[in-house]
Amino acid sequence: MWSWVCSAIDDKSDDVLWISSQEVGPAFGYDGATSLKSELASRLPRINDAPTFAEARRLLTQLGGSAALQSELAFAGVVDPVTDELTVDKIPFNVFAQFASGKMKQPSLAAAQEALGEYKDKFLICANLPENDLHWDSDDPKWISKASMAMRHRFLTTKNLHWQWFNMLTVGLLPAAEGGVALAEAIKEIEAMKAAALRFAKHVGGWSDQVGLYVNVFGHNNVNSLFVHILDMSEVGPGFAFQAYKNCPLDDVLKVLHAELAAGGPPWPLLTRALHSTALQCSGKKRPTAGVAFTGGATSVKEEIMGRLPQLKDAAAYREARRMLTEELGGVASIKNELERAQFVYEESNMLTVGTNPVNIFAQIASDSIKQPGMDIEQMHLGPEYRCKFKICCNRPENDAYWDSDEPAWVGKASMSRRHKFLTTKKLHFQWFNALVFGLVDESLGGASKQEAFEEVTSMKAAALEYTKNAVEWSDDVGLFFHVFGHNNVNSLHMHILDMNALGPSYYKHEYRNCPVDAVIKVLREEMEVELVASLLSPDAQISSLASEGIARLASAGAGKRRPWVRGTDADTVLLDVGGERLSVARDALLMAPERSLLRRVAAPRPEDGGFSVDGDGRVFL
Repeated sequence: MWSWVCSAIDDKSDDVLWISSQEVGPAFGYDGATSLKSELASRLPRINDAPTFAEARRLLTQLGGSAALQSELAFAGVVDPVTDELTVDKIPFNVFAQFASGKMKQPSLAAAQEALGEYKDKFLICANLPENDLHWDSDDPKWISKASMAMRHRFLTTKNLHWQWFNMLTVGLLPAAEGGVALAEAIKEIEAMKAAALRFAKHVGGWSDQVGLYVNVFGHNNVNSLFVHILDMSEVGPGFAFQAYKNCPLDDVLKVLHAELAAGGPPWPLLTRALHSTALQCSGKKRPTAGVAFTGGATSVKEEIMGRLPQLKDAAAYREARRMLTEELGGVASIKNELERAQFVYEESNMLTVGTNPVNIFAQIASDSIKQPGMDIEQMHLGPEYRCKFKICCNRPENDAYWDSDEPAWVGKASMSRRHKFLTTKKLHFQWFNALVFGLVDESLGGASKQEAFEEVTSMKAAALEYTKNAVEWSDDVGLFFHVFGHNNVNSLHMHILDMNALGPSYYKHEYRNCPVDAVIKVLREEMEVELVASLLSPDAQISSLASEGIARLASAGAGKRRPWVRGTDADTVLLDVGGERLSVARDALLMAPERSLLRRVAAPRPEDGGFSVDGDGRVFL
């Protein structure tokens, strides 16, 4: 939804320069994209005809060309940078490359392969999963996005694993010095694919003569290896209409390529890797995502989180996003490298960039690189305690004006409430760029502890509420939200401050990603409690196994009753049973836990707690 208003600081003029994220031209980072794939998908929400396919190729060239894309695919493990071929390992899993290499086989398609005739040595017929074929006509939301698009639906892929054939976007764009074929040769190859697909449909039996051939162009593809959808158009299912935004007819691809050839070749220079200087270079770095199992054709951590967590609006989803990042997606190192490659972070200083390519609006405001007209007065409403740490920001005037519009052009773009502001931090270290990484950045990189992150977020919350208390016309019903990485449009921290008494259509449009600040605070508090308990156990203790053993022991002993809180013989000691581990803990140590946390309440019980579960010896069971 984010589009913004600001003034650029110009030493030669006092004029206010109004800037829009839609006016930045070919600059990278549109809607917070950290990969070419996200960039293309954001700029081109549909690629399903000749004009949008041509525009995708133009944008790719402006953003670094095939060299930038090869770098991104190598970085994601899809392409081997030594052989320039698609990888066929289990991680990342690339299904059509697996079929093409012979590592995976579909024995039931032997007869279908023969239907290719003279093309069977160059191309391969593949099938969908049986359950996806079975549900081709289902309109159940569970199936519509993954079921086959017709009663008869097959795929054609190439046996050539050179990366230039991984997607139609790149054909004819690789320099000859890097193994690329000329545009004329690329056209011949695609025409051969078309002929092979049509021959298959004619000779395999049972197909009508109404055959549709479609490709999903990079940006909207779910697999990073080439496949042509072959559909019997006489019986299409709901999935065909559902996927219409990304089904680009093969004939439209050929139309664009023929036009480029007639004009003497692509109307852009073909950048070699030696000349390529885009943000999306590997720069010789070791791939930080090694072993990361990206899914759905993702080439970045951001896409992976968005794909696997289509809703990120509560503590459960925020908790899962942090788990995924730390356990499956390479941790903070992967995100840091991703932000560095997209030039949102300076590699050496670990600080957010504040230039114009990419535009990172809240970092620019925080650094005073740009100013928003009229916000000095709003800043005063933060009060002296907070205005030195945080900044109040606003949306574009027209977005505020259309906050209650239900016009499609404004829903999702306009402000989410009649009163909608943003709070950002003046800290530019990348650890504060998004709520996803709070407290996860290593101390060696200047990272804050979870306790410090917890305090920072609670301070932001207090600052936002102080602002609404002092500002004009705000009600007492205030909503505070973050957009967690994966669903964020800006790669610098911003808390949405909303007057919940006057919500507009955009709020409900973005509800799937409005994660309450209190949910973030809750999860940080939980993680701090776990760390504190872990610090009380022996270094090699496994909390989960201890907990299982302790619960079983308590069950057999008939324990687990709720009793008054128990002190040790020393008034400054608390007796605990931590998952079966018997501990005597200094009360002062437990008082270090966050306010209202379980450990804090054990150390300083309140009447409303009603006691705690204890084991047979009267120890408080955690």
